Amino acid sequence: MSELRQRHGGEQTSTLQEESTLKRDMLAMKSDNVRPKPALYLGGTARWEDDEVGDIFRATVIPRTKYVMKSNSNKAQAAKEALEEDPYSLEKIIDLGFIYASEVQYEKAGNVLMRGWKRVGELTDPAERFYFLMELAEVSFRNRLYKQAHAVLMDIDEPQDYYEKKAYQLLSCHAHAEIGDGSKALSVFIKAIDGETFGSAIKIWAACALRLRKVGAHEPGKEAIIKKARTGQDFLMDQSRIQTVESWAMLNDTPTDLKGLLNFEDGMPKWIIVAGVMFIMMCWIAVLYWFEVKNLRNMKMLF
Repeated sequence: MSELRQRHGGEQTSTLQEESTLKRDMLAMKSDNVRPKPALYLGGTARWEDDEVGDIFRATVIPRTKYVMKSNSNKAQAAKEALEEDPYSLEKIIDLGFIYASEVQYEKAGNVLMRGWKRVGELTDPAERFYFLMELAEVSFRNRLYKQAHAVLMDIDEPQDYYEKKAYQLLSCHAHAEIGDGSKALSVFIKAIDGETFGSAIKIWAACALRLRKVGAHEPGKEAIIKKARTGQDFLMDQSRIQTVESWAMLNDTPTDLKGLLNFEDGMPKWIIVAGVMFIMMCWIAVLYWFEVKNLRNMKMLF
């Protein structure tokens, strides 16, 4: 599949993205557009074309604090009331759960979608079953309910669609690692990069590096990536990107007293922002001082 995408360049990738988007649009239309278009975990790699490995690495970190809306949005409230009127409707359960997930209300989304987990067999459309289970698995994972996320993933048959498969593999790798199953996490990772070019594989590694290192599978994963590195004029660039991913992953090995300073789970650490502001202020003061000295010299008041 990767060779085919590489041979036809952006045209083939664009076609795959359009097919995946169309499928999700059709699922959203089933609920009269009440339900948001299903999203894939980490976009299923579809949005990575212009992303650097550092951006992808940071996107895989789960924030320590959860974003909580003060009140439900109008859309969520309407779906909530619709479900209250028909509490056993699987379609309305999915509607509300997907709305909460789209609004980053993962705890609420998980609580709602769990009500439909064991009824997933009622969904006759394989695509609808896949997206329901993937959404439940993802919100469970983002709620740090890793065993629950793993259990839901076990109910999913690996899809054939390229981006759906990548989303499934990435979430599976992460879930296996978080429950301590290093060998399975590595196995899924190796399968995810199979047939991929170095450019695609290094980004998949960036997405999995932190978890693989956590379960002692960093070196085997790195070796698999090194085997895909190019030679010739691209050699140094590929080695540099490998080192970048390794450096990000090594943050997990930082001593506990320093790890908080280098923690990006909740975005940019405050000390970096403060340090940046102070640096800009110092530069501004230096510029003002330089102009003042220059003016005094022009006025012959300073020699």
